[in-house]
Amino acid sequence: MPYLRFNGNCEEAFNFYANAFGGRITALSRLNDDPDNPVMHAMVTLTESGGGISGGDTDEAVLISGMSILVLFPSREKIEEIIPKLAEGGTLVHGFMPHPPPDDNGGGAEVLDKYGYTWFLCS
Repeated sequence: MPYLRFNGNCEEAFNFYANAFGGRITALSRLNDDPDNPVMHAMVTLTESGGGISGGDTDEAVLISGMSILVLFPSREKIEEIIPKLAEGGTLVHGFMPHPPPDDNGGGAEVLDKYGYTWFLCS
């Protein structure tokens, strides 16, 4: 499970991801349960099979480089439903493209979200 870092907007990002993927936040904690404190730890489900991400806020600079998050889905239709939501405020790197032979049944898309994370959505 990837652990993502944010600069004070972890809760906003996880609400965005829950909405885009049709998932839900399953954990969110702050120091002393004070809503004004940064998120110490959060988790969100992304898929029906329970796949998800974790994360939290940090006061250090967040540098995202050379990493992508792979999420597997049962169908192209599900991926195409998620793409516009995840790309909102970000960049669609490429829409759904079928995998080359001999893997003729699947494919994938790539999105750079507005928080700077790259996602590979594959079926």
